[in-house]
Amino acid sequence: MSDVLIEQLQTLLPPVSYNPEGEFLLAQLTAEGTALGDALVNLEAVENAIFPNSAGDYIADWERVFDLVPSPGASQESRVIAVVVAMGDLGGQSTPYFIALAKRFGLVASVDVNRAALTGLATVNSPVTDGDALYEWTLNVPLDAFSNSALEMLLQIRKPANTEVSVGYGKAVASRAAASADRLFNSVNYIIPEATNG
Repeated sequence: MSDVLIEQLQTLLPPVSYNPEGEFLLAQLTAEGTALGDALVNLEAVENAIFPNSAGDYIADWERVFDLVPSPGASQESRVIAVVVAMGDLGGQSTPYFIALAKRFGLVASVDVNRAALTGLATVNSPVTDGDALYEWTLNVPLDAFSNSALEMLLQIRKPANTEVSVGYGKAVASRAAASADRLFNSVNYIIPEATNG
């Protein structure tokens, strides 16, 4: 491409005053043609950055505009999805809004909200909550979305200000954590003392 640019720069010279093949002038035109070629390549990258899908390295600028912080090691695709979701997000405070927000990430979700136990409405299986628990809610998503930092960050930004939100990744995660806690408890309280006491 620089050869074409050098030829175009040579044609801009006055025909009699300058020798386009002169040693010093050709060196100057070569340098200018190379710089112009580099500028055109960079211009194409900036033109592509107008859309998140083709932004390349400029995805960081999109993330800055929407106040997104990608998780370490996040793929380009996940970063683009987070930006596209943020672009389409107009905000909301309802349960359907947060379910739709998760759906934009390609996740099927449900929301669990703690409700106060009311006389006449509560049943035997109704959870009893009080205090701060009334202002906590959980967005339940599948286990394969475990630690979706873009979703979690967007939830923290969009949640109602007086509430606390957590992301539940299913019963499988809770079962694994409970099993690990049981093994640890058994090791500390039964196995280790027996091994040390002989």
